[in-house]
Amino acid sequence: MNSIIVLGAIAVGALAVSAAYLMHLLRALPLSRRLLNLLMPASQIAFVVCAFSLRPYFGHWQTMAFSAALMGIACAALNPLFFRTLLAAERADREAERAELLEGQIAAQEHYDLLMRRMHDEADQVRADLDRELAGIEHALATGNTDALQAHLNGATFAVRTPEALRCAHPVVAALLNAKAVWCTDQHIELSISAEVPVDLSTPDVELCALFANALDNAVHAALALPEGERWIRLAAHPAKEYFLLEVENACAPQRPEKPTQRQRTAAPGALPRHGLGLSIMREIAERHDGNLTCTRDGDTFCLSAIWKL
Repeated sequence: MNSIIVLGAIAVGALAVSAAYLMHLLRALPLSRRLLNLLMPASQIAFVVCAFSLRPYFGHWQTMAFSAALMGIACAALNPLFFRTLLAAERADREAERAELLEGQIAAQEHYDLLMRRMHDEADQVRADLDRELAGIEHALATGNTDALQAHLNGATFAVRTPEALRCAHPVVAALLNAKAVWCTDQHIELSISAEVPVDLSTPDVELCALFANALDNAVHAALALPEGERWIRLAAHPAKEYFLLEVENACAPQRPEKPTQRQRTAAPGALPRHGLGLSIMREIAERHDGNLTCTRDGDTFCLSAIWKL
């Protein structure tokens, strides 16, 4: 009997060592992910301990305990192979998420480049209009034509008028919305924005950009599947008591009757498969702040709604 107990102690010790190896192997991951993966060796240890704790209730306890101890030792020997496979899977998930984020950053840079080029063109137009009006003012002064002078003064005032107000008080979100609005204009998409985003919103800027950018990117790509004249997007965002609500509606192509692929089945209804990871990032951010993300489709209208606690 003592030999069986010693064998059980060896099994528990070996499993504990494999658990420590797992924690070391996954040291680059967040603590919550490491603890979640630690449930597997912990359950193996619990199995062995449970087998030995049933001694008072079974007449053939030695056979069961011996089998459990051998299985524990075998698991401890095979665990490193499984743990390395688990690490490769964790790294693949992180690389996929990093690739998606980098792709989003490249797309954002393209949109900002489009915005900058549009602003440069507008600045050139303002400069040309102002030069023309100033030349008219100079000529009117030389000829004493007061009516023409007043007309050119009004034209010069209009040329240097104050730009349109920001789309919301939050400067980062406002810049992002402006960039997306230019993109929509370039793609002939009618964009309607009603955004109330306070400048002191507690949600971090990085998370706000991820939520707004992914929601609008999904909507734009869905709208691009339609012909010009049928493309539209409506965005509404505002705080509601202790929560913040972001809703994006967009026109989308009719659903096809063919059987969806496995990847399409795992994505949100009506969403484009290539944006599944973007939606998962949005859902993770919302749930991190005691909120949720929902996607619904009604005919040719797709609606994404995200709500999170401030």
